[in-house]
Order: sequence, then C-alpha cells, then structure tokens
Amino acid sequence: MTRVANYVVAYEATERGNDTVELGVALARLTRSELRLCLVLPHHSSTVPARVGAVSSPDYQALLEVQALEWLEQGRALVPDDVVATTHLLYADSTTEGLLQAARTFDSDRIVVGASRRGLMNRFTIGSVASALLHASPVPVALAPRGYQAPAQLTRITCAIGTRPGWKALLDSLVAFSEDLTVDLRFVTLVEVDAGRRHPVEVTESQAHLAGVLEYFQSRSKASGTITTEVGSGHSVETAVEALDWQQSEIAFVGSSRLAQPTTIFLGITAHRMLHALPVPLIVVPTGTDARKPH
Repeated sequence: MTRVANYVVAYEATERGNDTVELGVALARLTRSELRLCLVLPHHSSTVPARVGAVSSPDYQALLEVQALEWLEQGRALVPDDVVATTHLLYADSTTEGLLQAARTFDSDRIVVGASRRGLMNRFTIGSVASALLHASPVPVALAPRGYQAPAQLTRITCAIGTRPGWKALLDSLVAFSEDLTVDLRFVTLVEVDAGRRHPVEVTESQAHLAGVLEYFQSRSKASGTITTEVGSGHSVETAVEALDWQQSEIAFVGSSRLAQPTTIFLGITAHRMLHALPVPLIVVPTGTDARKPH
C-alpha cells in the first residue's frame, strides 16, 4: 500500500484553530499532501463541570462529543476542495499527548499548530500546547502566526541557518522537504551588530559561510526555483529578522537546538527570539531527522 503524505492539524473551534487550518492548507498545496484535522478531548471523566448544571456524566460526555464533531465539521468546511482532509476526534490526557499519538497513528510528516491568542496580529506567542510539542515532537512542527491566511500558493522558503555544527543536518532536511518542488529558496544568517558599525567582520564571515551553504545544498537538491542567500543584520536578532524582506507567500525553516535529544525538538534561544519578529509561518525540524520527504 502506497503511503499517503499527511499533516496532523491541531484544530480547535477558535481563531487559532482557523489559523492552523489555513497553514495546513498552504503546506498541503505546496507538497501535495493530505490533512488530518484532529480535535483532542480529555479522557472520559465522571466529573461534570459545575456550570453545566444538573446533567449526568454520560449525558455530558455525549453532549461534548456531539459538539466536538460539529466543531470538526466547521474546521473541515474551511478546507478548499483542492485539498484532501479528514476529521478525527481523539481522547488523551492532554492535547499534546493526543497530537503526538495522532502523528504516530497516521504516520504523519509534521504537526501544524497555531500561536497563542496573546500574540499580536501576524506575530507569534507560543502557547502551552505549541511549547510542549516543541520539546517532545519527533516530527517537524509547523507554527501558524496569529491571523494567518493561506496564499494561493507558497512561493518561497527561507531557511535560517547558523554557523555552528549541525547546519548540514538542517540542509539535509530542507533537501528532503523541497525535493521536486517548484519554489524559491533563500538561505539567511542573522548577525547582531553594534550601532554605527558599517560592515563588521561577522557579516563578512556570514557571507562566506552562506557561500558554503549554497554549494552544499545545490550539490544535493532537486528543487526547482531561484536560490539566494542573504545576511540579516541588526542590533538584535529581532531587528535582524525585521530587516529582511518577507513575502506573504513564504514560510521559514529552522533547526532545533543542539540541546535537543536525537529525533526531538528543542527550540534554542535564537529561534525563540526570531519568533517575536517573524511575520510568516515557521517549521521547526527535530535534531537528527530528514524532515520527512513530503511525497
């Protein structure tokens, strides 16, 4: 049986859930994958919330299931006809546990989750579920900024890559992800510089490093599209990110910290700071994986 590439979408009946579906649609269109819209409920409980009133536990559970299925149908209605999507009501001790189990059950390529409600429009604030996934997921996690809307087609992937050991593993992941895709690729390095320094040595070193990155990637990639490199500089990581040009039809790609256990994610300090300024979705790749070839 041929394996079907698919993404687990962490759905909830909120604006954040809608953002997650939008990013799932954008990624599915790019990689010709399917979506698994998953809503996670807590395991059956004998406790009925006080605000529900005089309702027995079985009746409450039945009402909750009916409501959850209606929410899933609302989420499914957000998916356009050109994308295949299925809905799944799951039970687990936590939302994170349910999503990780779904990724294993469906042999999924990545998990898609939304930003916290506290984030400013088109910016990230990582909520508890996203944070937990970024410490435990064995597959890449795609983060949707608040208010995200899927473009007709994603046209560029920006890979933020540092100079420390491990950058080749991230490139290998991008090679697998972008194979046979028609999409532009941009490799960027972020440099913090003091005010008034016109062209510090760090920028020159980063430019030289990016030349090596480009050579390594092109010798392995089968992607179609323009490939560019760019150094983003500023007095902080956040300003360096903001100094770069970002397109609405773009996603960013970053590796997890070297502190992560093999095949898991740990979001490093630089990536955390990037999120505060990043206006586009971000895919975080676990250490020691190939990001799962999407098709």
